[in-house]
Amino acid sequence: MRRHEGEVYFGTILLERNRWAAGKEPSYLVSEWIERLKQDGFDGLELWENHAALCGGAELERLASSAMPVSVYNSYVSFEDGAEEERRQAAQLIAKLGAQVVKFNFGREQGMLDTYIRNWNEWVRLLPEPCRLLCECHPNTVMEEPRAAAAAMKAMDRCEAIIHPFHCLGPLEDWFEHLGPAITHAHVQYRYGGQTFRRLSSNPEEIAGKLELMKKAGFQGSYTLEFVEGTGPGEEREKLYQAALDDLHTLKSWIWAC
Repeated sequence: MRRHEGEVYFGTILLERNRWAAGKEPSYLVSEWIERLKQDGFDGLELWENHAALCGGAELERLASSAMPVSVYNSYVSFEDGAEEERRQAAQLIAKLGAQVVKFNFGREQGMLDTYIRNWNEWVRLLPEPCRLLCECHPNTVMEEPRAAAAAMKAMDRCEAIIHPFHCLGPLEDWFEHLGPAITHAHVQYRYGGQTFRRLSSNPEEIAGKLELMKKAGFQGSYTLEFVEGTGPGEEREKLYQAALDDLHTLKSWIWAC
């Protein structure tokens, strides 16, 4: 399957005010935004799992028949023993939505890495073919360090990696040194000083430098806008969306110029 080089997806978690709340109940219907997202130039959706799993039957049907594809299914299934039913249900939703790319996370317990990998390999067999699997190399997981992530992925056939180039764990170069062409997707969130979310356009030289480094390292993947300026307490959905459009323009301008 092609890697959708240069495509920029809208992460539906971006507008979800309950993303970090207990229960993580969806607070909006993604289908109501799809026409606007399409008109504004996004190439697809990265669908936050609960926007499908907890949305109700009518909304699920609208998402499954949407004019904008679910380019990435953003799953949070557990890979611990005992979560087999959770993983089975996720696989059914992935098939229902026609998603051909699935993002996942491992847990944080290093001593359970073999369990995570075993259950992951079993889960992969439940997913529709062809389906690409993207491991989010995320803080507070066993994949948060590039050397460890590369070692684990040797036991995970067809596994690819997501990095966070503008909010990176350690030097960005280290990720490409150890994972190389396995890096096929980037989650976009720019945090000033590692804390406050900012627009990419607030520091164009730094952003362009990161993107150029990725290009020279051979990155030919896609991007998802994950979090933007204004994310946090008191956030306003329309302001978040306008910040996302600004980030989309910044990214696309650089991509088109290359």
